[in-house]
Amino acid sequence: MWACRILLTFLLQPIVVYADTVRYAVTNESWEPYWIVRDGHVSGIFSDVMLALDQQMDVALEAETPQPPLRAQKHFREAMVQLECCVSKAWRSSTDQVEVSLWSEPVLSTEEVLIFPPGKAFPFTRLQDLRGRTISTVRGYGYAGSQYFTRSDSPNSIAQLKVVARRRVDAGIIDRLELASLFASHPDIPALSASMELGPVISRSELRIRLHRSRAELLEPLNTAISRLRKDGTLAMIVQRYAVPLRDEAGMLHTKQL
Repeated sequence: MWACRILLTFLLQPIVVYADTVRYAVTNESWEPYWIVRDGHVSGIFSDVMLALDQQMDVALEAETPQPPLRAQKHFREAMVQLECCVSKAWRSSTDQVEVSLWSEPVLSTEEVLIFPPGKAFPFTRLQDLRGRTISTVRGYGYAGSQYFTRSDSPNSIAQLKVVARRRVDAGIIDRLELASLFASHPDIPALSASMELGPVISRSELRIRLHRSRAELLEPLNTAISRLRKDGTLAMIVQRYAVPLRDEAGMLHTKQL
């Protein structure tokens, strides 16, 4: 009798399911339109991608409190976060990062372009053409060809553009979509257009989700979710939501002069 009562009591208890939670890195420095961090609120392409993946996977994906880029990488290395969206393998090529990283299928593709102070454009056809140059970059981020040039780090992309405009470097490297977004959303940036020239594409990057090796079992379902979002058009729609054409005051696409 007592055994039956105990069994009945157990069966009547509410069933609590504890979902597995996986945390992903978020930086506290905006990389518009990929990460947009304003007043503690995070949005942008990468945020939307992670929200879409959260709907596709059995585990819950949870954003970490925004951290400085280098600290976010440290948290990944130490498995305090298990995912990072969305980065190129070339940006995480140091030994301590490689040894803890697994990589998803490509999620997005980006183009990085050169920007020059007026009259300082130089020929570029390959990364080796940057040898001996001082190039404006953003602190905490990796760049293709960085072994050839001297970095001049700025705290963010707006400061980076101002360094180029003031002729303190030979050139700068910036994502094309980011450049268009900055010109569209920051009123003080278009005034710099006369002080810069838009150069050629320096590199194209396939951005993937980085998975910590401690959660290797998630790689296959993660790739399945990415494939689903690509096939149903979700990834393309997310990018299009933030895409801004790079135009001048006359409404024409920029070619050389910003």
